[in-house]
Amino acid sequence: MINILIIIAAIIIMSVILSAMSDKSGIPMLLFFIVFGMIIGSTALIVPANAFEVANKVCSIALIFIMFYGGFGTSWKAARPVAGKALILASFGVFLTAAITGLFVHFVLGFPLIESLLLGSVIGSTDAASVFSILRRRKLSLKDNTDSLLEMESGSNDPFSYILTIVCLSMLVEGISPGKAFLMLFLQVGVGTAVGAAISIALVFLIRKNIFFKGGGNEVFTVAIALAGYALAELLGGNGYLSVYIIGIVLGNQDFQSKRDLVSFFDGINMLAQIAVFFILGLLSNVGSIIQVFPIALAIFVFMTLISRPVSVFGLMAFMPNSSMRQKAVIAWAGIRGAASIVFSIVAVSSVTLENDLFHIIFTIVLLSLAFQGGLMPTVAIRTEMYDPHGDVMKTFTDYVDEKNVQFVLTEIYEGHPWIGKALWDDFLPKDIRVAIIERDGKQFVPNGQTTIELHDSIVLTAMHYNDSIGSFSLRERVVEKGDRFDDRYIRDIKLHKGERIILLERAGDIIIPTGDVQLKQDDIVVINHSSGGK
Repeated sequence: MINILIIIAAIIIMSVILSAMSDKSGIPMLLFFIVFGMIIGSTALIVPANAFEVANKVCSIALIFIMFYGGFGTSWKAARPVAGKALILASFGVFLTAAITGLFVHFVLGFPLIESLLLGSVIGSTDAASVFSILRRRKLSLKDNTDSLLEMESGSNDPFSYILTIVCLSMLVEGISPGKAFLMLFLQVGVGTAVGAAISIALVFLIRKNIFFKGGGNEVFTVAIALAGYALAELLGGNGYLSVYIIGIVLGNQDFQSKRDLVSFFDGINMLAQIAVFFILGLLSNVGSIIQVFPIALAIFVFMTLISRPVSVFGLMAFMPNSSMRQKAVIAWAGIRGAASIVFSIVAVSSVTLENDLFHIIFTIVLLSLAFQGGLMPTVAIRTEMYDPHGDVMKTFTDYVDEKNVQFVLTEIYEGHPWIGKALWDDFLPKDIRVAIIERDGKQFVPNGQTTIELHDSIVLTAMHYNDSIGSFSLRERVVEKGDRFDDRYIRDIKLHKGERIILLERAGDIIIPTGDVQLKQDDIVVINHSSGGK
């Protein structure tokens, strides 16, 4: 037992280190986890005899939290302008990609028809964890809200891939008719949506009643809600992953106490779930089997990358307004496969005997997709001129704070000060500026509207909030990265766009009002104002 715990701890620590390596190399973090699992799996130290059965259970539970996190991290404010496009791609896009891929596998590669459609269904979705990882870690902001579109599409399409997988498995195992398959498809979507919506309504009610728990209770309660949302939907014949995603997206877009704590908590849970899933999948793989199925997997990967995914994206987006060819090209390339596809393949091989090695075919496709599509995603964005160097991709996630907390300001009331003798309700302060604390004669107190300002008062002022666009001004944040054009440069030497000015920077938690003599450093957070009136 002790030896197993030591091995698990070492694996998690190594995975975190690999995550840091991913930030520097640009290779998707999840690819490191898979390869690391393959290396450990080759030693056969911790692979149980019933490996696929254990993996099916562990990965299915981990996927609940990955799906929940996908919804919880989605900023509806950022995603709303592209929500319609994203949902069409997440549903009909998956169906088209699965069908086109399945027909290719059947007619060109010679697989049985239902098994071919099963393969297309399993591999049909875009992986949310991979897309999130690339967008966040590479700070890959895209024009025309494309980053928000990709984030929402990848977060919501795995349930549709799973629904198709279950339908195809039912056709293989039970031999159900097309009519019953359609009914099952309808129930999976309808019941999953209904359960997720019902639980979300109850959660919103609790939030509005300010019902919260202390001492970690909110985190434990939310974990229970995610598990219950999945289990209840599955019990009623619906899709549990769709239910969990809906609950996540509703909860993640509510304002409530301790939300930041929940974000941090589920960041950790999500990373642990990803480590578990990808590492276990790596353990189950066999290098010899990968080599054996590599030609088939390569053919399917190339076909999906160049044919089925682009045909689905370009075909569906042809009817969507304000969709440029460059945007379609980036979205088509971003169809990165990942953990969910391999987990669904485990569900398939655990449920029915197949003529082909579905697990290793899917596994190899995912490796190719992570390495090539994931690794080249920034390059494709730049070459298509869809990369927005002045954007902030973090706004597509709910843990981006849209209303920034501002540092408190202390001011002294000197002789002749225009505020002396004024009561706070006299409305002499600018809008959204509040007097938080007054110190008078060595005593501090919280003022009210009747409080009158006196000579020698020490006053703590605070701004309630600021939005990222105020009137004709636009405020945006920029993190200084090593080697970029801001790093180790004096502000006076930095050439900004017309109308832009650096008005504030944060360094190691301290707020600095910058002058031309301030030298910017790596990890500084710079606030840039853009005025439409120019300089």
